[in-house]
Amino acid sequence: MTTTRIRRCGEAALLLDCADLAEAVRLAGRIGQVRPEPLDVVAAARTVLVTVRDSSALPRLRRRLEALLADPADHPVAPPSSGNLPSRNRPASNLPSRDRLSGFRIGASDPDSGSVGGVADVGDAGSNAGGDAGSGAGAERGVAGVTIDVRYDGPDLAAVADLAGMSTEALVRTHSSITWRAAFSGFAPGFFYLVDARELDAGGADAGGADAGGAGASEAAPGPSAKPALPAVPRLDSPRARVPAGAVGLADRFCAVYPGASPGGWQLLGTTDARLWDLDRPDPALLAPGMTVRFREVGGRSGDDRGRSDQRR
Repeated sequence: MTTTRIRRCGEAALLLDCADLAEAVRLAGRIGQVRPEPLDVVAAARTVLVTVRDSSALPRLRRRLEALLADPADHPVAPPSSGNLPSRNRPASNLPSRDRLSGFRIGASDPDSGSVGGVADVGDAGSNAGGDAGSGAGAERGVAGVTIDVRYDGPDLAAVADLAGMSTEALVRTHSSITWRAAFSGFAPGFFYLVDARELDAGGADAGGADAGGAGASEAAPGPSAKPALPAVPRLDSPRARVPAGAVGLADRFCAVYPGASPGGWQLLGTTDARLWDLDRPDPALLAPGMTVRFREVGGRSGDDRGRSDQRR
């Protein structure tokens, strides 16, 4: 572990400064197993916030965290499964109504997709991610994952493709080939910051080098030493006053789906009908920290090079 500081945060919390996102996610998973002190464990890009019920629990919690940080063992920790997801060991028909999400089809409506009522498959990471979910925090085989269908019709698709040095066709293929992992949430209810799962498995953003690799990089160089499949994408110079619900965007090295209409400065690649936040569900959030997400193209695509071969790199 390379966490450098444990700081008091308010009356009943400790904040841990981490070296990078990968460490923050791994550490949050380990702390989540510490009981009974932690009331809530919240990971962010480079920090982990640990809250307790009463300030009297902080001294013991600090000692336990210091002992955890001194322990060189860093075993993968499976994330808590969402209340919306059924167990693999129980058929959906035997589940209570709150656990039957896998029986629904949620996502981008496409009458030609061969699916019913839109499409987003909820299953386990092994079946949805093609077995390439990796071995980092929450990456044990069988961890729940979601495949979200997307219409790649976003206003920034061509600009991001130019930035990546590839055609829009290659960008769509690359974006949909990545196994994304929900690293942490923020900004709005149901808004999850997704990162290439290999970044967490490799132990950090710089573990695999800075070269974007271009289309097909995800398949060409699998494993912890693989380079990022897409380059970091800058936010818009001027945020949009309104981004629609279901917009799929990129910013920095993160991908996210807007759960509701809001201002936003992310570069938009497409749209989905999947409901990331739904108060009518027992567990409103579709995603949970550690879950894997795959995107699947349906419907039309913006841009004028859908039929061209990706000759640009």
